[in-house]
Amino acid sequence: MKHNLYIISKTFAVVAALVMLLFITACDNEEYNEISGTLSDMTTGEPLAGAKVEFEITEIISGNYNSAFKPFKETYTNQDGTFSMEFESRNFVKLRLKFSKEGYHTVYNTFEPTSVDSDYVITDIIPKESYLNVRVYNGFPNDPDDVVKVRLLNINSDCNVCCGPDFRYFYGAYVDTSFVCKVVGGESITLNYISIHNDESNIVESQIYCTPGDTVMYNCYY
Repeated sequence: MKHNLYIISKTFAVVAALVMLLFITACDNEEYNEISGTLSDMTTGEPLAGAKVEFEITEIISGNYNSAFKPFKETYTNQDGTFSMEFESRNFVKLRLKFSKEGYHTVYNTFEPTSVDSDYVITDIIPKESYLNVRVYNGFPNDPDDVVKVRLLNINSDCNVCCGPDFRYFYGAYVDTSFVCKVVGGESITLNYISIHNDESNIVESQIYCTPGDTVMYNCYY
């Protein structure tokens, strides 16, 4: 009886050791990749510390694809603006980094995976936060055929969250509205508007300094 118990206990010990070995081997064979990079201030080019970096993904689960990005990993930039995140290998459809920090506009960097076991190095820039609020007002005398078109020029071309240079059109006698644009704090831009009244054109151009962390008001009266 004792002999049988001894054999059973030895067998159990061997099986347990084999299971543990298989578990350790499986863990060692699990593949990990890395996404890393550097984040800098758009205007100064200086590395930006303490910015939040969120790694977001889309993927196919059980044969279904959801195009909405979902959070996957997150970290913060170091004193030298660098960051890194390790993640398990998966079949991602799209990848996105979201950069945010108080006093800055939130920016996104979307890209596609190159392969299942790829590492990624991303260098990006982020603009200081500032806004331009433009009021468009057609004063007296006015006419139903009045037209004004407004556009912003010289906005930093690297700012993909800022307003573009296309004209905005406003028609009619009674116009009193406004629009808000994201701009780069600490930089200057040009506001250009052309008003047409009684077939006569009037062109106005103004230089505007975009105060960091604030909203600059501009009145476009015609």
